[in-house]
Amino acid sequence: MSEKTNFRLRPLEERDLETVAGFEAEIAKISFPDDPITDTRFYVKKLKQLMANKDAAAFVAESGVELVGWANVSQRQNFITKEKYADFHSIYVAPSQRGGGVVAALVEAVFDHCRRQNMGKVVFRTRADNERMKSVLARVGFAPTQIYYEKTFGEEKDGE
Repeated sequence: MSEKTNFRLRPLEERDLETVAGFEAEIAKISFPDDPITDTRFYVKKLKQLMANKDAAAFVAESGVELVGWANVSQRQNFITKEKYADFHSIYVAPSQRGGGVVAALVEAVFDHCRRQNMGKVVFRTRADNERMKSVLARVGFAPTQIYYEKTFGEEKDGE
């Protein structure tokens, strides 16, 4: 086994919070490039709430003593149909580990959790211009189903 694929998955633990908060700050830079929240204290607080949520699951990928990835999912319910579904919130893999199977393992851990909880579907949101994430999502079986449009008022962009 190459060094790149030498990792194991386990549930998120208290000792992981600072590192995973850093992962979330990196995700925010991609997801909200105009105004990302990069304060790791904000994410530590959110992660503690996540760990206390019985309807959520969080997994980390560990290589040696270093965390190299993470993913989390929580159960939601459609307010009209009452159908349970999974909201796949985050996935992050350290740049040094990309292409080494960490994404696939984290996604499969999330999917296994969803199956065990009898959730009929999984949703994941990403920026329209995040081509790398859209490629990952397509590779693991997601299909786009909705487009979210936004209009910002205030500073008008050239040509608007």
